[in-house]
Amino acid sequence: MRLRVLFRIIILCVPILCSCRTILTLQEQNFPVVDIDLSSSKEEGNRINFIHNSENFIFEVHSRNGIGQATISLVRGTWATEVRFRFYLHGLESFAVNNGVFVLNTAILSYPPYSVLCEVNAVGEGSRVTLVETSPYWMSAEIVPTGKMVSKVPFQTGYVELVVPKIVFESDPEVLHIQWVDFFR
Repeated sequence: MRLRVLFRIIILCVPILCSCRTILTLQEQNFPVVDIDLSSSKEEGNRINFIHNSENFIFEVHSRNGIGQATISLVRGTWATEVRFRFYLHGLESFAVNNGVFVLNTAILSYPPYSVLCEVNAVGEGSRVTLVETSPYWMSAEIVPTGKMVSKVPFQTGYVELVVPKIVFESDPEVLHIQWVDFFR
């Protein structure tokens, strides 16, 4: 009698466990996977952390020497609604993102009021077009202090956050190539 009850419990639990596994597997398939390759960067001490939620990708860039490049490949999933880069540097002389169609270049001036400059050019073309804030190619930039407020370059705390415009992802790129340079490298 005891064996029969145990057998019935096992028979009832197996479908429940299997259906839970199926749900977990389906959720895992929607989980974005990115590959971040820093091997082309000649400088040591560079690392990029990837943080994501349902609507945002955040790439935290730490660069000891202030110069670097990386290739970010979307292995599985789709690009998030919003993609941000956080640079933990002393100042951002330049940042470039190449989606295979065009290259978007952004810089923050090293003196107050720390204006943002953006330029775009087609891949393979040398001439750049200067952008205005109303352009769909404009990459917004913000100096985000952490802890004690820092008002001048070189930044001692905080980071520079860039929001990549949606137009970068309209061609559905599988790969983004990025490069950065710190003022105080």
